[in-house]
Amino acid sequence: MSIQIEIDHVNEKTRSVQKLPRKQKPDFAEYEPDIENIIEKRDQKEYENLVVIGNGGSITSFRAYLYAFLREAEKNVRLVTTMDPDYLNTLKRELDEEETLIMPISKSGETAGVIEASLFFMDHGYELFPVTSDNDGALRNIIEERDFDWIEHPDVGGRFSGLTETALVPAAFAGIDVHEIREGGEEIYEKLSPENKYNPALNVASALYDSEKKGFDQVFTPFYSSRLFGFYPLFVQLMHETVCKEGEGQTFYGDMGPECQHHTNQRVFGGDENVATMFFRTDAHEMQTIDVPQDLKNIELRDRKLKDLDGIELSESLKSEYQGVKDAMDEADMPNITINLTDVSHKTLGMLVGFMQYIAVYSAWLRDVDPFNQPDVEKSKQIGFEERFE
Repeated sequence: MSIQIEIDHVNEKTRSVQKLPRKQKPDFAEYEPDIENIIEKRDQKEYENLVVIGNGGSITSFRAYLYAFLREAEKNVRLVTTMDPDYLNTLKRELDEEETLIMPISKSGETAGVIEASLFFMDHGYELFPVTSDNDGALRNIIEERDFDWIEHPDVGGRFSGLTETALVPAAFAGIDVHEIREGGEEIYEKLSPENKYNPALNVASALYDSEKKGFDQVFTPFYSSRLFGFYPLFVQLMHETVCKEGEGQTFYGDMGPECQHHTNQRVFGGDENVATMFFRTDAHEMQTIDVPQDLKNIELRDRKLKDLDGIELSESLKSEYQGVKDAMDEADMPNITINLTDVSHKTLGMLVGFMQYIAVYSAWLRDVDPFNQPDVEKSKQIGFEERFE
């Protein structure tokens, strides 16, 4: 497997993985998207700019793919997760309506912010190509009224839809290879199925659960890769929305490493001893060595000279920063997990999406909560909607 896992300072002999009852394979792992239809629809459109509108699960998986493959994207892609008029007007000024396709994504078709942003672009003459359910939602009715072309959102919860049309449509329209992403997802779904009682996702979920039972109710997630950092919001959403119910679950937060070492390490090592750490990193980086000019080689840096950096790979420097934090945690007997990707290919990142999804599901099952609902999300949405008309 292209995903390597290292778990330290969590007692393997008493792990809760032994207690998980047999479960059915989740619906999201059974669903098969129609990728050929996605490609056919894409090829019918002419555009240079793509604006994807969405919130939560409608956009977090696509954002992860986009950040990872930004240099490979064939289109100029912008994300809209807000109705902020300053941002929307900035996009209007920058993106010509004749060269821009607007893609609102909403399973329910009732997310007010998505509708508002869509109406803004419609008012300024942009073409819409929505992804939504075939229901009686507002977005579906807009499609009917204006005769827009569209693709159906599958009956899969947003945060678990990263290997369905929800994320694959905008990825394909951006020019990202969705066939390879989906292939990786299908492979990992088989490896992590509940039919396989012991598997890597359940192993990680078990380590997180057992660390929580020992008082580590927060999980710090530093990402030591700019290409992987887009997966941070997805992982936070998966863990919070899937697991944190009925008083259960951990709080996840993070940042880009090594930058986070300059602020959050003080909290992790010096604050309340309730933080476990989950590192995300990769060995796959571009080759780039440090070249120190001759006239600068004798300048001192700490107890060394700059000439000592000459010829060092920047990827090795990045790995050293991660290793320093991990070694300090090991010395302090602090629970930590490392997720390392041996490559950052389309297939491997499809695997990573499925891996994160299954970590969340197993984490919920270990705590005996329903992974597939979010009962405490809708109330604030309704209040916010009603506030518009006060």
